[in-house]
Amino acid sequence: MAGPPLTVADLGRLGPALGSGGQAVVYDAPALHLQNAPGQLVYKEYKPGKAPRRGDVLSLITLRDQLGPADRDRLDGIATWPLRAVTDGPDLRGVVLPRIPGSFFQPVTTPSGKRKTWVREVQHLFVDPDRCQRVGMPVPSWEQRLTICRDFAAALDFLHGPAVDVVFGDINAKNELFRLDKEPTVMFVDCDAVRRRGVVTGEPQLNAPDWEPPNRTSLNRSTDLYKLALFVLRCLTTPGDQASTRTDPAEAAGVLDTTGRALLDAALLGPAAQRPEAADWLHYLSRLLGRPLDPPQLVDVAIDRTVVPAGEPVTISWTTTDAVTVEVIAPGHAPVVADARSGAGTTQVRPARSGQLTVTARNDHGADSRRTPPVAVYDLPDWSALPVPSPQLHLDAVALPPMPDLRAALALHPPPIPESPSHVTVPTAAPVSGRMPDVDLNYDAPIDLVSLMLAGPPTMEVRR
Repeated sequence: MAGPPLTVADLGRLGPALGSGGQAVVYDAPALHLQNAPGQLVYKEYKPGKAPRRGDVLSLITLRDQLGPADRDRLDGIATWPLRAVTDGPDLRGVVLPRIPGSFFQPVTTPSGKRKTWVREVQHLFVDPDRCQRVGMPVPSWEQRLTICRDFAAALDFLHGPAVDVVFGDINAKNELFRLDKEPTVMFVDCDAVRRRGVVTGEPQLNAPDWEPPNRTSLNRSTDLYKLALFVLRCLTTPGDQASTRTDPAEAAGVLDTTGRALLDAALLGPAAQRPEAADWLHYLSRLLGRPLDPPQLVDVAIDRTVVPAGEPVTISWTTTDAVTVEVIAPGHAPVVADARSGAGTTQVRPARSGQLTVTARNDHGADSRRTPPVAVYDLPDWSALPVPSPQLHLDAVALPPMPDLRAALALHPPPIPESPSHVTVPTAAPVSGRMPDVDLNYDAPIDLVSLMLAGPPTMEVRR
């Protein structure tokens, strides 16, 4: 059961209005304290005719109250979830919510020069970085953007999971906030419009402009997944004009790898029933950040040779999934560790003795090992230990005659250009089968290279 509804009088003295929208006004509630929701609270008062159905809100409050401590803490960390209903007789007047943590706010200087504090909505991730810097809004790095997308997927995966099992519905550029502390993260707001999956309500969930799912279908889990993919596309592609309206996954070419583009294609272009789950995005983005969520697997290991001289390397080729490092241990050699986040690579080791090599892929969630075929290591002969000393040549101690000056000799006795053979006679008659034709090989040609270079060619008659 949900905690009993409160009245406005139970809230105590309210503080100033913290924000206002088309549906409600949010007030600080510094005097209010709830036993099962420690921390600062706010009161969201609905405008006349804008309140959701009382039963829908009470259902969400009951859901949180029935969670185990770990799941409740997780929900409180990712969402400003309704904590208590505020009623006026049978009518729902408002809800009590946790106050948004200060780490999600940003001091800025408006174009008019005024200093203000803005809540850091995810719409700022789609804005031109120069414009953000002019007002003092932070510009996340590529890795921070990946982390924000990963945390967005993780939060939605928890909301879709068996503990909570809801449809968030109105995912848009203002209903999620981000921060860039040591670990960038997101928080979902306006959660009083969330609906438990499979529950039909009298108040349909709405879509924000530029976040409508295809075919304008009623909101369900698959429309949440469509909007998750829109957020990933718009967060990771180049921010600027029209970035907040992108729907074409081709915009991610050159930004995401083949796996990421396939997820976008399936989510934004494929059938609704086959859209990737939030968990698929969570695992993919975690792997992209080098922080996989699953134990690693060694897909393939190979070595370039099984016989090697002592001191020479053996090259190990490996392919992995979800590994952060690969370690290779060879007999008599210290372990060699390589970065495995690329998914494939090679590592060299110099085994000191024969045996198998051990290859291990590791991450924070486990390890996977394989052993290679045995590698035979042999020693090269030690030539210094031969029984008969090998000859030692010391050419620097030998007096060699001076080399002749060939250039000068050629100048005194230039060699004549050899003439072509005087004649070659080939009979015109057809040869007898099995016998080569007679050829007259009477010709003169030089054959002594030294004589040719120094004194001119002698004449030698060659006859057949």
